Amino acid sequence: MIEHSNSNHVSRVPHLAWFMAFKAVADRQSFTLASRDLHLTQPAVSQQVSKLESLLKTKLFFRSSRKVIMTEDGQRLYDQIDMPFNALLNVVDEFHDKSNSYNLNIETEPVFSRLFISQYLPGFLKQLDYVLVRQVLTTHHLDFLPETELAIKWGEGRWEGFDAQFLFGLNYVPVCSPQYAQENNLLAPSDLAKAVLLHERDSSDWKYWHKHYPIQGMDTKKGHVAGESDVVMSMAMAGLGVALCGQELVQQHLESNTLIMPFAEMHVRHHRAYYILTRKNSQLSKEAVAFIKYLHAQIIQ
Repeated sequence: MIEHSNSNHVSRVPHLAWFMAFKAVADRQSFTLASRDLHLTQPAVSQQVSKLESLLKTKLFFRSSRKVIMTEDGQRLYDQIDMPFNALLNVVDEFHDKSNSYNLNIETEPVFSRLFISQYLPGFLKQLDYVLVRQVLTTHHLDFLPETELAIKWGEGRWEGFDAQFLFGLNYVPVCSPQYAQENNLLAPSDLAKAVLLHERDSSDWKYWHKHYPIQGMDTKKGHVAGESDVVMSMAMAGLGVALCGQELVQQHLESNTLIMPFAEMHVRHHRAYYILTRKNSQLSKEAVAFIKYLHAQIIQ
């Protein structure tokens, strides 16, 4: 009787790979992206998840052509295994780490990395010289790969499945090159109605600014568009038009006079801001905790 009971118990223990497949799909909300992370085919990942669903006798995902969403049982399972999985990965890292170094994986945006991460890293690494920082740079979307511990992203403060700590906001103001301002006689705010506008991705930022400063005859929908803020800044410096940029992001260009604020008083506090994201119910490494603390300290300064 005892041997039969143990045999039944063992037969109900799922393969670790089934949980790995489930967690990867949950993290990425996609079987395709999960298969890439796991270096498996998509059918193989789907089969592992199906086996786990059969064992647990429940459906773990709602599948659609666009997105994969966890069911209530799927979310319950994810909450129970997320922290143990991360703890297990930390143990593996400790055994694999023969050089006494630690890989801190973060995700952020190109402009934030250039202006802030690069500036703050030397001081942080003086405190923890064994840390090796690995950055994934993304714009207008969040990847948050399985190995990522934290992300610094621009947004409204709400990301499903993540805790968001406010880091800092930006004051948006029109900027252009001195030459563009001179050639186009930008002497009064009303002159912006005849200026070429430069947009990051779409016209939403200019529309938001225009609500605060409703200049007559200004068409916020027209102008050049680029998908990344650094490119928009470069276009403004090249004299292609007037960009709406975070003053804190272009400060060095203002100081060097490659950009000017023709109407410095016409600034608005953007409704979005930079946030530090971490997975809900996830245990962070002491290195990640130290990095977050250091970031906050530098921003306060």
